[in-house]
Amino acid sequence: ARDLLDKLQALPEVEVAAIAGSVPLDIHGMPVRTFSVEGRARTDGAADRMLSNLVTPGYFAAMRIPLVAGTDFAALGDTSAPPQAVVNEEFVRRYIGSAEALGRRITNNDRTYQIVGVVRDSLYESYGEPPKPIVYLSYRDRPVGEGELHVRGRMSDETQLAVSIRRIVREIDPSLPVYNVRTMTAHVAMS
Repeated sequence: ARDLLDKLQALPEVEVAAIAGSVPLDIHGMPVRTFSVEGRARTDGAADRMLSNLVTPGYFAAMRIPLVAGTDFAALGDTSAPPQAVVNEEFVRRYIGSAEALGRRITNNDRTYQIVGVVRDSLYESYGEPPKPIVYLSYRDRPVGEGELHVRGRMSDETQLAVSIRRIVREIDPSLPVYNVRTMTAHVAMS
């Protein structure tokens, strides 16, 4: 993943590249995970459920989701940073309130993550949806064998960008498939 993103980022026609586990507004929806939030006690003892996505650094820039506090994820090769999470504003409103979100810990199953950033609310599953809390986890901390490549180009010829992406993926591993290539505009139109 790191090699792929480094090679894509080196292309003059690429502004930013990232990998995500899910694409917003996808027919399959975003994964839902249970979390417990440090400092939040529920009377029923249950964990809170919220949308989640595994993403690499650069995802928020690629998707133009503004960071309103904190930082993006540590680099994929950075082994010194603890497991990290970035949450959206609705997560903060619903689960943290007026307290400081940055540095707070959230737990999913037996893994604890430190909140390093807060991003603006966005659309996740459908148009017209009310704000939903979401937790973004670092791909570095939970690597998976597949992902959705998000590339923001510097040019208007998206077909040429797709050719460059396919070439670089082939150079890294000729057996890796690249499929369902589309612009975000086309993806949104299908939604």
